Amino acid sequence: MGRPYDQDEWLEGEQISPLAFAGERNAIVLTDRFSSGTIQQALQISEERYRYTVALSPLIPWIADAGGGVMDIDVRGLERTGLSYEQCMGWNFLSAIHASDRPLVKAAWEEARLTGQPLDYEMRLRQHDGSFRWQRCRAAPRRRADGGILCWYGTIEDIDDRKMADEAVRWSADHDDLTGLWNRRAFMDGLRKALAGAEGSDVEIALLLIDLDGFKSLNDRHGHDAGDGLLKATARRLEKFGAGDALAGRLGGDEFALFIYTADRQQLEATVGELREVLTAPCSLNGQAHICRASIGVALYPAHGKDADGLYKCADLALYEAKEAGGGVRYFKSEMRADQQVRMSELSIARHVLDHDQVQPFYQPKVDLRSGAVVGFEALLRWNDHIYGVHTPAMIPAAFEDAELAIALDQRIFERVAADIASWRKAGLASGRIAINIAAVQFGQPDFADRLLDQVARAGIEPSSLELEITESVFFGRAVRKILGIFERLRAAGMTIALDDFGTGYASLIHLKQFPIDVLKIDCSFVRALKDSTNTAIVQTVTDLGKRLGITTVAEGVETEAQAAQLRRKGCNLAQGYLFSPAISADQVPAVLAKRYPV
Repeated sequence: MGRPYDQDEWLEGEQISPLAFAGERNAIVLTDRFSSGTIQQALQISEERYRYTVALSPLIPWIADAGGGVMDIDVRGLERTGLSYEQCMGWNFLSAIHASDRPLVKAAWEEARLTGQPLDYEMRLRQHDGSFRWQRCRAAPRRRADGGILCWYGTIEDIDDRKMADEAVRWSADHDDLTGLWNRRAFMDGLRKALAGAEGSDVEIALLLIDLDGFKSLNDRHGHDAGDGLLKATARRLEKFGAGDALAGRLGGDEFALFIYTADRQQLEATVGELREVLTAPCSLNGQAHICRASIGVALYPAHGKDADGLYKCADLALYEAKEAGGGVRYFKSEMRADQQVRMSELSIARHVLDHDQVQPFYQPKVDLRSGAVVGFEALLRWNDHIYGVHTPAMIPAAFEDAELAIALDQRIFERVAADIASWRKAGLASGRIAINIAAVQFGQPDFADRLLDQVARAGIEPSSLELEITESVFFGRAVRKILGIFERLRAAGMTIALDDFGTGYASLIHLKQFPIDVLKIDCSFVRALKDSTNTAIVQTVTDLGKRLGITTVAEGVETEAQAAQLRRKGCNLAQGYLFSPAISADQVPAVLAKRYPV
């Protein structure tokens, strides 16, 4: 340990003078040529230059003995730490260093004493107000003639601002800015390390992928501030489960992830159940209470995946199944891979159809149940691969769940239908209204109505020649005013709106009250079972409702004359199905228009 610095004390044959404090000052060479007055003046100038240099420097100088004990320190160091001169002397200065950094400081000094190499380390130093700031400590030894260390001259530099800036950069690289959770890259790195640590042991790790149900709807209805608030609330709740060895992250959008160590399946199910309860607890967003449920997919290491990427894919498949089921929890099963392969194949076929321009509309006639006349058609998606013939959408259901593909298919079928209508009009054929199925995702596009009307204008056809068929999925997760505005815009231009599969949804009557619907289509499942009293009652109710609301009713899937007769008696307006005609190609439409069906 060092002793308080005494300028008159000789250390091992050499004196440390005030001129040596905080580094060697400029030596003043005295010769016989200088008078004592000149020497005194030079000393004063040198002292003044030193004082100003030290005062203006951000570095705080200090001196330590050969063993590392503080012998002297600039007064600014005392002011910064709030310590007295005596409290800094010797190894007492360690009391001002953060407890976590003391082992590093001791080790650095031990190595410097043994090797004689300069010191350079960073530490947190307690300030006079009790806070800690990062400092950089550097020192070099002064040696005796025999090479031994006489003392150490050093400086302390405040690097807290730079350290915090560097830490912020590192933090941003690994964390999600909005929620503070680990981002995708950092989360997957953490998962890889966890799996590597568990390799060869009996440890199981469960990866949970979490998707917030109805998040888009919340954004649309209440704005992005509410959406961001929900994401932050979800992150805070996940952090409870991300303590210890577990890790929580936000992978992007409203998708979160969590991996946890688990002892057995029963414990895991209990933990996941608790997590669901926590996630679905009401939270306050913009002063309103909201409940947002979550879908969770779970995969286990090592049973379902041996590495992080494989485990993620399994959890993602389980999450997909959970979302398809309307929410809840799904654990990965091997058959999910086969289902995924089917979906990928369907998407691949749809892309091939689009890339090779194979989309071709077929038309199923709509027949007036009173007169038997054809009053319009429904355009149905088909494609012809020139080898295996014409195919139906039953081969590619996954394509209509993919937003990009669904929009692209809609766009292509509309172009073909518009061209066919223009061709019929040019030939003097009155084809009536042509109904086109529109994917629900289209109504989430801000320019949908403008784009559709622009296509109609460019095709040179009247908007009144078109009817848009939608399902109730259009209304789910979307703002009522936005949908209402689109409907009003298109109807004002002359188009009509048909609600398909009526009676199979969850809130049809509410939608009839909220939205201007022109046509109700009775689902074929009710038509096929008209002998059943319940189905007969439903059909009767729908036709009566149509009459009272001034809405046209259309029965789908009519296959027998008995069905047509019963529908006519119940007041149904129109019908389509194999009794009249299957869907036909555009060149067959003129012949069908000339027919009148017996009803």
